[in-house]
Amino acid sequence: MATRKRTALPKLAPCEPCKGTGQITETVYAGRGARRHRIADQEATCLDCLGSGTAPA
Repeated sequence: MATRKRTALPKLAPCEPCKGTGQITETVYAGRGARRHRIADQEATCLDCLGSGTAPA
């Protein structure tokens, strides 16, 4: 019996918004109207790849 050839799994492309890390930076704002200003940046899970770091199919 001959052995089966195994094909290599295709390499997945990294996600564009998070560049393959699975994390993105979101800006946090406070205030309302003209007094609204930036307070800080916080890490968030990338919603395009859901934290996996690979581009969705």
